[in-house]
Amino acid sequence: MSRTLFIQLERLGDLIQTTPLLREYRAAHPQTEIHLLVLEENQSALAGFGAVDRFHSLPQKRVGKLNSRIDKHRNEPPDEAQAILETLALPSFDDLINLTHGALGCWLADRIPARQKEGGCITPAGDWLWRGRWHVYLVAMLDFREQNQFNLVDLYRATGPAGPVDPADKPYVARAQQLPITLPAGRLVALNPGASRDHRRWPAASYAALAMELQHQGLTPILVGAANDADACDAVLSHLPNPIKNLCGQTSVAEMAFVLEHCDLLISNDTGAVHIASAVGTRCIGIYGASAWFRETAPWGTGHLVVQAPLDADLSIVSVSDLTSVVAAALNSSEAAAPMSQGVTVWETALDASDALGGVTYHAVSGELATTSEFTRHFRAAFSTVLMGGDLATATEAELPEEADMLAASAALHGIAQMADDALRLLDAEEASRRDAMEKLTQGIDLGMRELTATAPRLPHVAPPLYWLDWVLRTTPASSAADLLALRAQECTQAAQILSTAVALSQEERLSTASGR
Repeated sequence: MSRTLFIQLERLGDLIQTTPLLREYRAAHPQTEIHLLVLEENQSALAGFGAVDRFHSLPQKRVGKLNSRIDKHRNEPPDEAQAILETLALPSFDDLINLTHGALGCWLADRIPARQKEGGCITPAGDWLWRGRWHVYLVAMLDFREQNQFNLVDLYRATGPAGPVDPADKPYVARAQQLPITLPAGRLVALNPGASRDHRRWPAASYAALAMELQHQGLTPILVGAANDADACDAVLSHLPNPIKNLCGQTSVAEMAFVLEHCDLLISNDTGAVHIASAVGTRCIGIYGASAWFRETAPWGTGHLVVQAPLDADLSIVSVSDLTSVVAAALNSSEAAAPMSQGVTVWETALDASDALGGVTYHAVSGELATTSEFTRHFRAAFSTVLMGGDLATATEAELPEEADMLAASAALHGIAQMADDALRLLDAEEASRRDAMEKLTQGIDLGMRELTATAPRLPHVAPPLYWLDWVLRTTPASSAADLLALRAQECTQAAQILSTAVALSQEERLSTASGR
């Protein structure tokens, strides 16, 4: 029997976001023994999850401490890391997929024996190494976050079989069958004011004002959260003339799932609660901003709403009236009627099988749409088509200035790929003239790449494939000059195809829209 190990040593939300991948992998490999390495504190969240055969766990405190120590001394890891490896006593695997970006997870991924590996590794020399195009995309997207169209769940899914999903699909989390406490009567709306970082928290006074507005509408607000969210919940209560039910720190993850399943709605900052709610089928309103970007971590599923403040903006710019309007839209299945505060946008999620990867897409509901260009969402389908081996769409003529930029970049990338092919043919030549020719070609490749990458900040509609390509070329191992040239030829061609496909898809959509009028 073959064995596959998944490593997921990130927080609870990340673990829940991994479950669609694990479920799809199980369906595609029914005879494979699936192992999962997780944080000890999170393992109970997947109790009863049939996609995993064996769990292995490490304490969160130990992982956090070693992440910092290994990252600072990658070529001289502490003895404790080696002790963890020996204590785990893992068997050898056919496949290892590391979904963790922390240093310990990547250090372990390099040293656990497996025939094939994907994801981040830290080599014995102390170098970071990323295997797999989608894993590289996940790391690279930090350079083009506002153009990224892929939810973290789908980037995880892309490392497995992926493909179309059922619109009613959702992640998995264990649910309690009963509670040791009594829930209030009425239509419950859960408020989760906590978050891992203070700047990602909508103000406590705003949560309190929203709670009073919900009560005015005949709804019953309750506070939820983990034990470390107690201060945030207490701050909300301090602004209320009359207290509301506070369940913060009183429930396990499974009990939290039970509570949220019995709520009409969850309103939360970007934290694990939104992923628990999406797993039990409760509609979410997520509040994003101050470095939290909804396209990455919004709840995975159909019908959730996300309120996005500009990146790096204070969440206080999202007003109570903004949220009141979105709550009404969520409960009444309508659009957000009131205009949003300046810079605030509202989006609805939907699982969509229209591209090769499938997964969650976002539709504008209200607010000023702060996209850099219409092409940002077409890159989703373009990346999916090219990286998942789908049928390419080709554009040869530009209809808009942005398209001209994209096609020019595509042509330049094809030119660089051709130079790499030419240099590869000259690599073993003995004549001095041919060696000189190869050196000039190599210099041309490097210059072309630098010039193209330099255009990305001023041409954001071109940025995603260029930044992705740059990361692929910098992080993919190449044991020889021939391997490096072959990698450049292959990856430049793929980036060129992504640009051309995005243009073609945009043109097709405009043509379809015009013909439908």
